[in-house]
Amino acid sequence: MHIAVLIPFRDRGDQKLLGWTLEGYAGQILSPGNSTEVHVGIDGGDTSATSAVQEMDVPGRAKVTVHAYPRIGAAAVRNKLAQECSGETELLIFGNADARPEPDMVQRHADAMRSLPPKSLVLGSAPWEKPPQPTVFDALLADTPMVFFYNQLTPHTWYDFRHCWTLNLSVRLQDFRASGGFHEILRPVYYEDLAFAFRLLGPDRKGVWYEPDARVLHRHPTTLQQYLDREELLGLMSPVLAQAEPAAFAALHGTIDPHSLSKPFRDWLAMDAAMHKWIFKRLQEWAALPETDAGTGKSRERLLMTIYQMHIPLKRLAFRLGYLRGLELLNDARWQERQPNGMWRSFVG
Repeated sequence: MHIAVLIPFRDRGDQKLLGWTLEGYAGQILSPGNSTEVHVGIDGGDTSATSAVQEMDVPGRAKVTVHAYPRIGAAAVRNKLAQECSGETELLIFGNADARPEPDMVQRHADAMRSLPPKSLVLGSAPWEKPPQPTVFDALLADTPMVFFYNQLTPHTWYDFRHCWTLNLSVRLQDFRASGGFHEILRPVYYEDLAFAFRLLGPDRKGVWYEPDARVLHRHPTTLQQYLDREELLGLMSPVLAQAEPAAFAALHGTIDPHSLSKPFRDWLAMDAAMHKWIFKRLQEWAALPETDAGTGKSRERLLMTIYQMHIPLKRLAFRLGYLRGLELLNDARWQERQPNGMWRSFVG
């Protein structure tokens, strides 16, 4: 089997991080008869200015090729990279520039996909890399559903479209092409993976197979403030999902009309206002403590989930503020304005 790995990259000065990831792909160990190629798509950059992603060859292993595109968004970059694959390609693996694979990650994807029916996706694991001195907030990111909910997945089990995350995901090339690929109006980023899986699987079919042994290490240091900015951007992009894939939006939000949520979101923002400042203060306090303060075993698990549940109104605050602004930015001509600007800060003081 020939496998192509596709990685979008936004050139913002983190070439060393991408280089770290590509070293992992250059060192893949494959079974006889398997081969791989790696394509990096620079979203709005120039290959000549990106020294860490120049063409890398390891005899008998992966060849890394870099492609420069105008600023078009991650979904469009992935579509273009899929067109760059060699004619022998059977399997696509979607990766991130900050997710370094274990030496057998590509082979694990290939082995898992061989036994699965058509129109299947394989989701690999992506444990969060913790810093040298992790805090309780780092533990929350790694071990609760704050961003991904790997901790709630059972190995070798089927899941629905909500579990399609392109930092470590594979699909047969013929199924990708038959589905139409990614919606390119979902830009700059977010929801393109869920919308793709929805088109491939539909609302109810469980076609995402979780293979935890296909593993990448996710190096993405994140602060509390950056986390809330991320939630704001998710809110900004949610109305765009309603444009691109209305049925997927309805499956997530219970309505096909994105404007119908504006009034309840405004009402909830007003009702929850009194608690936002208190929750943010408490979360800041927890975020600054060393991870060891969370304890061990079941008591650690209970504490982390308690903090997670406590923070949900704050998470919803950032999302709803972004969502309301996103309704004003539905015109694709304004897509580059879809950036978080920390609207939640005025609510927490």
